[in-house]
Amino acid sequence: MLTQRSSWASSIVTGLIGWNGFFIIVTLAFGLSVSPTTLFLAGTLTAIVQVVTLRLLFFKLHLDRTLGYGALFGTISAAMLIVVDFALFPVLTEHLLIWFLTAVYIGPAVGAFLSYFYKDDREIEAEAPAGEPVDYGRDGHWLEPFAFGAAAYLLVFLPHTTDIAVSALMVGAMSGVFAAGASHFVLFSKARNPILPFTIGLIGGAAQGAVTGLLFRHFAPQLWMSPIALGAASGVLTYLMTITRGHSLARAEDLAEANAAVTEAAGDAA
Repeated sequence: MLTQRSSWASSIVTGLIGWNGFFIIVTLAFGLSVSPTTLFLAGTLTAIVQVVTLRLLFFKLHLDRTLGYGALFGTISAAMLIVVDFALFPVLTEHLLIWFLTAVYIGPAVGAFLSYFYKDDREIEAEAPAGEPVDYGRDGHWLEPFAFGAAAYLLVFLPHTTDIAVSALMVGAMSGVFAAGASHFVLFSKARNPILPFTIGLIGGAAQGAVTGLLFRHFAPQLWMSPIALGAASGVLTYLMTITRGHSLARAEDLAEANAAVTEAAGDAA
């Protein structure tokens, strides 16, 4: 069900990634005195409640019609839920404005994505040949970049505390999205000689990773190497995995198009 981005399972994963990803990145970027583990718990609870609520009221709130409704009700629900978070996690009230602004940034994004995924999946399904399984194409692989990034950062950072592990998991997952944006849809919009795309991607991965390494500056005494160096290595590994996957998907699409062309030509000849 995760290949269908509008499924319940995918919707919950979307919320979990959005809330936890930005909660962790904001606290690392600003050096806030909140444990990433605590934020992960707060983000998880908020994401599940928001997504379940929006999904149950999906059609009544007209989220199936336009992204605007998704963003609107995503904002409203997020504003309400962050107030609940303040009561459940008093440590957040030390930086109340930052967390409120973060919530009303995450909320509309999650709501809009729920609307977008629903509309886009319905369009793909409407165009699918009758009686055949629906092929969601590259969109069906939407979770892979998150997994690639998370795995790369966990592998390179070798976290030995829960806070570092949670931070590496979420920073890596979010980094994987940027890597996929390049590898899946830019560098390999069509299959071709991989040397140049790989070179560009790996240089970009090192640069992006070094920047993300700065987020771990507060953990520097607990890391086995400079956080910038670890970030750069993580970025390179993330891009290596996503670029390899992007090239594979592009080759598969080209092969499918070639087979379809041969079948069509054979039909015309007959």
